[in-house]
Parts: sequence; structure tokens; C-alpha cells
Amino acid sequence: MNSSHSRHVPPANTAQATPTSANSNLKATGTTHVEPTPTAQAVNSGRLRARPLVANMSGSRIREVANAAMGRTGVLPFWFGEPDTVTASEVRQAAQDALAEGDTFYHHNLGLPQLRRALASYLSRHHPTLGPERIAVTNSGVNALMVAAQALIEPGDRVVTVVPVWPNVAEIPMVLGARVDRVALELDARGRWQLDLDRLIDAIGQDTRLVVINSPNNPTGWTMPKPQISALLQHCRRHGIWVLSDESYERLVFDGSHQAPSFLD
Repeated sequence: MNSSHSRHVPPANTAQATPTSANSNLKATGTTHVEPTPTAQAVNSGRLRARPLVANMSGSRIREVANAAMGRTGVLPFWFGEPDTVTASEVRQAAQDALAEGDTFYHHNLGLPQLRRALASYLSRHHPTLGPERIAVTNSGVNALMVAAQALIEPGDRVVTVVPVWPNVAEIPMVLGARVDRVALELDARGRWQLDLDRLIDAIGQDTRLVVINSPNNPTGWTMPKPQISALLQHCRRHGIWVLSDESYERLVFDGSHQAPSFLD
């Protein structure tokens, strides 16, 4: 590993890091795990805390509801985006077989080649042809959002997102030090969620680094129509603005097509 930092990490299995101040007494076990061992003075003075930006963030209300109801009978778990059935038996069996065969080592950074080919084939059945070289497998959807945001966002960047939205979508850019501006959906006369595209484009302006869209939307079910997708892409391409499109619910539409409009199209 090449690093511009001057801290020396011994190659042995245990290492001792030299504290840099009275408030940073750090002990390293192995070469990657660092445990804080705070002094009583630091704890009592309140100086030992998370970054102010993180410490001041509000907790997830959805998580609060789930924590209060987990384990209780007679409660329908309408909180997380997961089904009410266990993972399919063939998937669980494949995981058990892989463990039994000793498949516990690192693989390609982008994911198993055969998995990426299968995902590319699936996407290509519903969208224009997409090759496996454009697929990256992550260990969760939220992890994918974090990796994408880390690749694009620097502290001080401006991010615009359509809300309401799953908390992580807006909180991840904030954790990375970005300013997040929200544009809210509105209810029309028939009680359906709608996006005022002109208001969104006005909010984006020319100084935005990233626009985040979740369509079909969690929690409203709002789905961005093709004309709005095209207009938003045209604006963002004109000004060199990234679009991060969370389309994890693209097949959960019931208008006859069973396929939501996609930025891939």
C-alpha cells in the first residue's frame, strides 16, 4: 500500500500507534483494526465524540418504528424494503454449498464473472443491451449507493434529491460532507404524487454535482415518466451533472408493462 501519510505500520500481527495528543490514545490490533481507548478526562469533558456533522444527524424514524415492534406478535412488518418470505431455498442451498466447498476467499472486485454475466443478461432483457463489463456487484443496495457517492462526491459539493425518499439516499451525501437540497413531490387533485420538473431543474441549476432519483419511489410509489427522464438527462448532460438513479423497484409497477421507465433506456 502506498500512502502519503508518514505513520509507520509494523508488519507484525500487533502494532502500537503513538498517540498524537492527550485525547488520542489508540491501540491497533493487527494492521487494520484500531480501537479507541479514551482517557477519562476526554470522556468527561465531552471532547471525545463523532464528527459534528454525523453526531447532529437525526435517527431514522423507520428504524425507530422497527426497533419498537420487532419481536411483537400481531404486528405486520411494513418498515423495511424486504419481502415477508424467506430467501428461496435454491439460493440458500447455493450459499451452503459454497461454504461446504471452501469458497471463502476473495473474488474479482466487481463480483463473480458468472454472476455479472447473468445480471447483464437479465438487464438486457428489459433494457438496451448491457455488457457484464458495466456491472459491479455490491453486498447490498445501500452499499451500492455509498460506493457510487464516494466515487463522485467531495466535501462541499451540492446534491439535489427528490423527496420523500428512503433516509439513506439523502443521508449518505451528507455523511460525505455534501450539501443536500431536497425537492418535494406534490399531490395532485386526484391524490397522486407528481413531480414539478421545472422546480427540480431550477433547484439543480448549474452548480450541482449530483442529482439523486429514486423511481419507483420508496415510500410513495411515484414513478418518473419517460418525458421527465429525458428532460432531466438533457439538462444534466448540458451542465456536466451526474445522475444517480436508484431503480431497485423497477419491476414493481402494475400498469400493464410491469416495467418502470429507466435511465438505462
